[in-house]
Amino acid sequence: MIGFMQKHKKYLIVTIWISAIAFLGAGFVGWGAYSFSNTSNAAAVVGDRQITIDRLQREYARLYNVYNQLFNGNLDNEQAKKLGIEEQALNTLISRALMLNYAHDVGLRISQEEIIQTLTAMDIFQNNGKFDETIYKRLLADNQMRPKDFEEELGEGILLQKLDALLEIPLTPLEIQTISEAVFSEDHLKIQVLNDSEITFNPTEEEIKKYWEENKDIYQTQRGYEVLKVSVKSDSIPVDNETLKKHYEDFKNQFLDENGQLLPFDKAKDKVIAHYKSSQAEKESLKEYISLRKGENKKAESLVIYEGDSNYDTEFLNLLSQAKEQETLKPIKVKGEFITIKIQKIIPSEPKSYEAAKQDAIEDFITLRKTQLLEEKAALLLADFKGVDVGYVSRENKIALKGLNSQESQDFITQLFNKTEAKGYILLKNKVILYEILDQRLKNSDIITQNLDFIKQNGIQIKSRLTEIAFMEHLLNLYKVVRKI
Repeated sequence: MIGFMQKHKKYLIVTIWISAIAFLGAGFVGWGAYSFSNTSNAAAVVGDRQITIDRLQREYARLYNVYNQLFNGNLDNEQAKKLGIEEQALNTLISRALMLNYAHDVGLRISQEEIIQTLTAMDIFQNNGKFDETIYKRLLADNQMRPKDFEEELGEGILLQKLDALLEIPLTPLEIQTISEAVFSEDHLKIQVLNDSEITFNPTEEEIKKYWEENKDIYQTQRGYEVLKVSVKSDSIPVDNETLKKHYEDFKNQFLDENGQLLPFDKAKDKVIAHYKSSQAEKESLKEYISLRKGENKKAESLVIYEGDSNYDTEFLNLLSQAKEQETLKPIKVKGEFITIKIQKIIPSEPKSYEAAKQDAIEDFITLRKTQLLEEKAALLLADFKGVDVGYVSRENKIALKGLNSQESQDFITQLFNKTEAKGYILLKNKVILYEILDQRLKNSDIITQNLDFIKQNGIQIKSRLTEIAFMEHLLNLYKVVRKI
């Protein structure tokens, strides 16, 4: 739980109070309901605060809505269980309760006037720029929420904002100086590049098989789908001049030039043809979808589609991966045609046989052993390291270092400035770079002055992160958390 709260604490303090508004905006509509079995009305008790089942249900529904949007509206309760939405909802409310306990204990309070001021300023409840009590009560009723509960959550959110203000600790001059030195320092380097092409390794059959045995779970067949497919190609739609002119008149806003002006029909004709064919193909595919869903489509062809099939784009394959057996997908445009699919059977991935996986296993094993041998060579050379002097480099260095291309140089420098050792080696793909830092210096003060806002912004983020971790650990030690479900 500590990890969850450490990761999300800032979000919880700054934005959690608007969760009730987000909940209203989404609409409850019955989905995302969850049956929390418990004999009492408490899901958890945190210090002096009780988290009710009703409150947990609302938070669960809010999170369900967030994930449902990510799943393009296809999330079900089984998937929600796998994602752990119930646990996330309870952790969110426990974190909130911990902070509310603390806010109360340090003397923070809110007034009814603050709640009213915030409530009446919310756009969602306004009509012609003014708060409308009828809209307010109707929206709450539509979402099965009482004004008392909504205003209580709103008040808690305001209180958490006050607590957040207390936790904003400014940077000290020493901290700014330390960050400046870390960000704008330059290292004087010697390097030596070792390439895996220098390593010769020919594995035996026994070594390959042993490697495959130890890693066979990573060599899987692709997941497949036995489907019925109906496609309608845009190019199959016939056109005539009269039909195109009518389509042009009906959809003029689709045929504008770069200045937003309507193109004459003659200049827009190619666009009109493409738009008309695409729209008509989509209409035809919707008819095919209905008949396919009912099992009455005689045009459907049977085939197997595997994940990673280059004939289909990523969006289509993602939708396919989320579908269930006997589900019919609505028409999707793929490379100039609208495709409708009914999933007959899902073919799960399974471990490949040794023979099927052998070539991949050989390549992976050789790569692994070459890397290991490169590291061993680097460790030996490091003791008597000579290297090539490449001068001073900084985090912003854009010049390719000797023996490396531009991207490799950037990757090396990024890792280098995270190292604490003055001498060592860094692994890249197919390479090991030995290095020794001979000297360090700061860039001139003008560069630091020009980037002072950047330094402060990043410093505040780092300090806030450290403060958050310590704060949440302190709250867990300060208040007892008792889960009831």
